[in-house]
Amino acid sequence: MNLVSLLFGFKGRINRAQFWYGNLGAGFAGIMLMFVLGVMFIPTEGIPKTTAGFLHLVSVMGLVIGPPLFLMCWVGLALQTKRFHDRGRSGLWTMLPILPAMMITTPIVPSLAGGQTPEQAIASVGMWMLITQAVNIFMLVDLGCMPGKEGANKYGPPPGDSSGSPSGGPIPNAPSKTGKPIPGMGMTSAESAIERAIAAREKQTQAPAQPVRATPSAPAAPMRPAVAGSFGRRANR
Repeated sequence: MNLVSLLFGFKGRINRAQFWYGNLGAGFAGIMLMFVLGVMFIPTEGIPKTTAGFLHLVSVMGLVIGPPLFLMCWVGLALQTKRFHDRGRSGLWTMLPILPAMMITTPIVPSLAGGQTPEQAIASVGMWMLITQAVNIFMLVDLGCMPGKEGANKYGPPPGDSSGSPSGGPIPNAPSKTGKPIPGMGMTSAESAIERAIAAREKQTQAPAQPVRATPSAPAAPMRPAVAGSFGRRANR
């Protein structure tokens, strides 16, 4: 898995090391980017005491650090989804913190608009903050500490399996662990055919030679006896 698929893709599985490296690397880069943008564009007068000043500060912060924060959230969801796949669960488990997060952010804006101070608005959602912390601890332990399921599942082969086999089995066209060729698999079938031909050739050379049967020859034609004296009589004539 390349770096782009690791940080931005939602398919496949990753192990604990990839999960931690991806989160730490993306988190460090995102924090540094937000720090630089905050120093450049966010005023440093401190937290305003009035509601209007606080809302103005929040809007400025949203415009400045919103894009890198969105990018970090995307990377975090991608890593969590692939890690949940490695644990044998659906990627929808990444939506678990959304409910308490909504219960925290939704009442704050009306409370501030109604004239409450920021401290009072935050104190009104203290229970949901505790629930959010419990959910975060559960996901941290489950995704960052627990090992993945062994073997392949419906989300793909285990991390680090480069065989391309969905079941994580032996690579096709490869010899078995015993060193013997696997029949019917590509090059190994040709090697086994060659071995069988060599064995058959050796059997033929080791077999005892069959005696050659002599074929009876045709009887020789009888020679006619020479007629004695015929030549002398012809010469006397």
